[in-house]
Amino acid sequence: VHLPAFKGGFNGSESINRRAGKADEVVMYLFKIKKLLQKLMTLVIELDQNDKSAVLEKQMNSSKRRSRKKRVDNKNATTQKKSRMRNNEGESLSEKVVGEGRLSNETNVDESTTKHHDEDEDSSSKGGEEQIEHVLRRKRYHNFTTDVMAHEYLAFRRVDRFYHRATTHISSAVNDNLERKFMELSVTADMFLTGQVERMVGLFLAIARGLIDEDICECVFDEDYSSLVPTPPAPRFALFADSSQYMTWEGKMKMILSPRQSKTHARGWSDPDVIQRVNEWKASLENNIAQVWLRDGVVDEDTDRLVSEKRWTTEVLEPWAQNARVQLEEWRKWKEAKKNASASDSLIASTLLPPLDSINKATPELYQWTLQCLRDADASGLWPTTTPKRKLVMVSKDDDTCLSSALMKAKQNKEKRECAYSFAEGQGGASGSFSIGAMPGGGCAQPKGNELFPELLEAAFRLEIALRPDREPSSTIAVNRNAQFRPHTDNGAGAGQSRSLIVGLGDYVGGELVVEGTKHDIRYKPVEFNGWEERHWTLPFLGERYSLVWFTPKGCEGVRGIDLCKGND
Repeated sequence: VHLPAFKGGFNGSESINRRAGKADEVVMYLFKIKKLLQKLMTLVIELDQNDKSAVLEKQMNSSKRRSRKKRVDNKNATTQKKSRMRNNEGESLSEKVVGEGRLSNETNVDESTTKHHDEDEDSSSKGGEEQIEHVLRRKRYHNFTTDVMAHEYLAFRRVDRFYHRATTHISSAVNDNLERKFMELSVTADMFLTGQVERMVGLFLAIARGLIDEDICECVFDEDYSSLVPTPPAPRFALFADSSQYMTWEGKMKMILSPRQSKTHARGWSDPDVIQRVNEWKASLENNIAQVWLRDGVVDEDTDRLVSEKRWTTEVLEPWAQNARVQLEEWRKWKEAKKNASASDSLIASTLLPPLDSINKATPELYQWTLQCLRDADASGLWPTTTPKRKLVMVSKDDDTCLSSALMKAKQNKEKRECAYSFAEGQGGASGSFSIGAMPGGGCAQPKGNELFPELLEAAFRLEIALRPDREPSSTIAVNRNAQFRPHTDNGAGAGQSRSLIVGLGDYVGGELVVEGTKHDIRYKPVEFNGWEERHWTLPFLGERYSLVWFTPKGCEGVRGIDLCKGND
C-alpha cells in the first residue's frame, strides 16, 4: 500500500517529547506505528487453558503438525527402503541375509534410540518447571469486508505481518515544486478477504490521525460482540499485490516460483535479470500511484495539504469516525456490562436495557389474533427445531460455547455434518425459528408448520395483507421465537427474490432490527428491507419476543401463501 505522509504525523507524535532530540522523536514515532500495526495482525501468545477456542486451535495445529510429520517420516522410510533394496541388488544370497540382518539390527537401534529420545522428552517435560505453551491466535476479520460474516469460517484468518516497509520521496510529474514523502505499508497473510487490506490501512490511519481511540481494534475483533462495526476503506488505487509464496509447490517442482534471490533450487525465477525487471516494474507502479495522489495538487500553500488526501479524509474517514465513535461507546458499555454480569446474556441485557415494566404491554387489536396463535404454538410443545444453517447465524445462549470453539468443533467433525451449537427448547436461541407457507420446487420439503399450526398460518398471512394492502402477498413466512440473529444476509432455498417485511410481537424491550448499521424498532412497527443483499441483525432484548418475516423466494413467484389457508376458513 502506497500512501502519502499525512501532515501532522502520528496522533500526538509532535509532542511526544519536545525536549528529546530529533532522532529520539523519530524512533518513538516508528515505535508507535509498529505497536499500532501489531494490533491489526495475528500474534503468537501464551496459551490460556481457560480459553476454549484457543485450546481447540492449539489442538488442531498440533494434530496438523503430527500428521505432516508422520507423512514425511513414512515418505523418508519408503525412500530409504528402496535405496537399500537397490544397493542390495546383485549381491549373493548370503550377503543379502547378512544385509537383512544388518538392516534389522539398524532398525532396532533406530527404534530403540527413538524410544529413548521420546522417553527423555517425556521425562524432561515432566521434571522441573511446567513448560509454557504458546498458540498462534487467529482473528475474525468480518469487520474488514462486506462479503464474509462472523459466523463463516472464512472470516477466521491469519495475518503474519503488517509493517512500515519504507518511506520514499516522489515528485509530481506536472509540478516540479511539488514533492511528497510516501509511506509504504506491507501486509502478509495466509489469504486476503475482499477489501480486507484497504480497510486495515483505513483503520490504521483513522487511529493515527486521532479520529478514533485505539480500543477500536479490540472492538472490531471481539467475536462475542454480535453487532457489525465496519472499518473505513483506504483508496483502492494505492494497493497492489507485491508477491505470492509457493513453498509447497517449489519443493515438489524443485524450482523457484517467485522472483527472489535463492540458492535452494537452480531453476526458476531467481535469475538476477528477472529480479531486476520485476523491481523496475514495482518502482514504476509506485510512481504511478504517487502521481494519482499528486495529480490535483495542494489545497493551499499555507496548509500544503494534498487535495486528494483531504478529499478522502473528509468524504470517507471523518464520516466513518463520527459513526464509529458511537458504536465504540456502545461496545464499551456492553463490555462493562458483560464483565459485571459474569457473561450471562440475560444479565447483560438487563444492565443495558430499560426494565420490562417501562413498555406498554397492551397488544394492538390488529396483532392480537396472530400473537395468541404464536403463544399457543409455543405452549403446545410442537415448536419445530431449527435447521443447522439457521442455527449458525444465531447468537448462542450456551455460556460454554463461543463462535470460535463452535466453528472449530464443526471443522474437526468428520463423521456428521451438522451445526456445532446445541440448544434446548425455550432457551431463546436458535431452536426458536421455523418457516410456514410455500417453498420452491419439488426438491424442497414443504414446511411442517403448515400442518402443525394451520391457524397460525392463516393469521400470519392475513396480518401481512392488513399491514401492507398494496404489497403483493408473500409465499413464505419465517417465524422466530426469542431469536437473536448475528449479522447475515438471507440465503437458503431459492434465495434472491423480493423484499422482506418484518414485524415484532410480544412483551419485550430492545431487540431492534439493524439493517446495514441503521436501527429499526420493529415492535408492532413493520419494516421492509432487502434481506438478500443488506446485512441485518438483532440487538439484545429482554422478555418474550416473536418476529414474523414475510418474503417470496426465487421459484415461488406468483405463489400466494394466503391461498394455502382457504381450506381453514
